[in-house]
Amino acid sequence: MADMTPMPTGLKGKLASLEDFISMQNEELAAQRQEIESLRGDKSNIEQHYQGQLQELKKTMVADVQRMQEEVKKHFQQQKAENSRLQQQITTLKGEKTSLQQQILGLQRRIQEIEEHIGVD
Repeated sequence: MADMTPMPTGLKGKLASLEDFISMQNEELAAQRQEIESLRGDKSNIEQHYQGQLQELKKTMVADVQRMQEEVKKHFQQQKAENSRLQQQITTLKGEKTSLQQQILGLQRRIQEIEEHIGVD
């Protein structure tokens, strides 16, 4: 007790003083309980707020990941088509090379035959 009233010395005075003290403690307890409830409400509001943000972020990230997966799939298909096209060109060029090599061999034999023929005459 910080107030400057003198402490009662009689039993009724001490009892009244004790009742005042208990009443003040009950008021303080009620105020603390009210503060706790207020803090619990704030905590609940904050949790709901961040839970909402988390859900929104999750939705956004899932959409982004799905979009990226689709892009990768599309690029993979394009690359596969390009690889197939290039492989076909390689096969065609190999065939042309073989044909040209055969033509060169045929021409070299013909040149040799002509040279032999000219050399005989």
